[in-house]
Amino acid sequence: MDGEAPLSVTAITQTIKPDIYPEVEDEATILLTYPEAQAIVQASWNWPYNRKDMEVYGKSSAVTAKEWTQFGSYSAEQKWEYEELAPLSAPYHDPFAYFAAVVREEIAYDPKGLSSLENNLIVMQILEAAKQSVATGTTVPLKTP
Repeated sequence: MDGEAPLSVTAITQTIKPDIYPEVEDEATILLTYPEAQAIVQASWNWPYNRKDMEVYGKSSAVTAKEWTQFGSYSAEQKWEYEELAPLSAPYHDPFAYFAAVVREEIAYDPKGLSSLENNLIVMQILEAAKQSVATGTTVPLKTP
């Protein structure tokens, strides 16, 4: 969302496999609200296979990314089109390599980058609000519109 924190966070958790994860929740759904969008984050330790995917839906189009290797786009005129993605090049492929390259001034720091301090502070704010939402059973406001 271009570096913007959500307006609010609502979260629910469950323990689906208490025999394997008796001390923690292994399933979470987090709803983020933005002025003109919603995001649903599904986090789980209990799925039968590894998943790293994302889907974004717009008014007349959609995009999807699967396992860091495939990008798809949809429009009413063209339907689905997919392309294979090349792996990220160094140092962007690894947050520690990225950090080292910034410190060494080998690359410019991007405050809106995925590994940026600014982005990670928003992520931490979301996760703390999600924990509060689970504990209270309420939606947690982060900022006013």
